[in-house]
Amino acid sequence: LKPVTRPILPAAAKRGLAVVLRQMAALQPAELNRLYRQMLRAAGSITDYNFRSYFQRRSREDFRVFASRWHRGEADVSAQEEFMREGQTKLEMLKRQGALSQLYKAAPLRSVR
Repeated sequence: LKPVTRPILPAAAKRGLAVVLRQMAALQPAELNRLYRQMLRAAGSITDYNFRSYFQRRSREDFRVFASRWHRGEADVSAQEEFMREGQTKLEMLKRQGALSQLYKAAPLRSVR
């Protein structure tokens, strides 16, 4: 048996494969949804109402802006990777802040009579 020396895919198919591989490297909606839910869950773990609502509102707004850019086609692969990287960093910060707020819970405010 002689080894096959001809290319397995023609040149046009190889270019198509490169496009498919580039698209596979792009952000998947499930990954984006998972990060969104994790950020909202981490923001919800903060005990103080003002901080909790601020971080939830900020997370929703960040994702809303990115989703609009993504649907318009303005977010290329590098922008998507950057958004996911920043999102992971913010998620870690929210988890730390949530744990810290659990340690130092403030007593509920009571009116003095």
